[in-house]
Amino acid sequence: MTEHTFVIPTYKESPFLDSCILNLKKQSVASTIIITTSTPTEQTKNVADKHNIKYYVNDNGKFGIGNDWNFALSKVETKLATIAHQDDIYEKDYTESILKTSSKHQNSLIFFTDYNDLVGDTIRSNSLNYYIKKTLLLPFLFKATHKSHFFKKSILVFGDAICCPSVTFNLENIQNPESLFSPNHKCVLDWIAWLQLAKEKGSFTFVNKKLIQHRIHESSETSVSLNSGVRKQEEFEVFKSIWGKGFAKFLMYFYSLGHKDNIV
Repeated sequence: MTEHTFVIPTYKESPFLDSCILNLKKQSVASTIIITTSTPTEQTKNVADKHNIKYYVNDNGKFGIGNDWNFALSKVETKLATIAHQDDIYEKDYTESILKTSSKHQNSLIFFTDYNDLVGDTIRSNSLNYYIKKTLLLPFLFKATHKSHFFKKSILVFGDAICCPSVTFNLENIQNPESLFSPNHKCVLDWIAWLQLAKEKGSFTFVNKKLIQHRIHESSETSVSLNSGVRKQEEFEVFKSIWGKGFAKFLMYFYSLGHKDNIV
């Protein structure tokens, strides 16, 4: 039994699913890989069978990204779990780096890494959005792990500085991980989850290595939600819950400047 699981939530058919699995199998340290879905298709089942991967279907009637991610975590049998985004690429030493870090910081709730954007076949390591997030991470650039509520929340009150696909969860330290993500949001459910975890006992730990290539393309959830305006609306709601309506408007003006980097 491995210590870590990559769980891949799928929605209907994905052109990236097979390549995602091949990428995860190239890790320098092996992880368990499973697939979960609430919209089963013959294609995803065939891919699971092809790679001899367990395939779990959520038939409880609850749909949406939040419910899909909660169901995904509920099927993990290892201590550590990463929700693998199908269209992103994990560097071959991702798991190895996470396992080494987790052995040193066993009280951590989550581990997260740095990343590059992948636009088409080109790696884009620098952008306004990236610099905004890097600035928000300043407390973790001086110290890799923080357990205080203040420092955990500090990287979240001016925006979401944590790259979602880079996150590994320490399920033994998280209360009710199967209900961690909000079923009522499409875009900021990860940000809301980090804010909730910041209140819990345990650390956030940053692995300051670019171990993810975060793919940006026109059909990605990020691009779709930005084009539709849903993302801005939900981000404003989070800022308002933290700062109140007036200052939230001020923050959104600057935070949204980085949005164009995520639209193709």
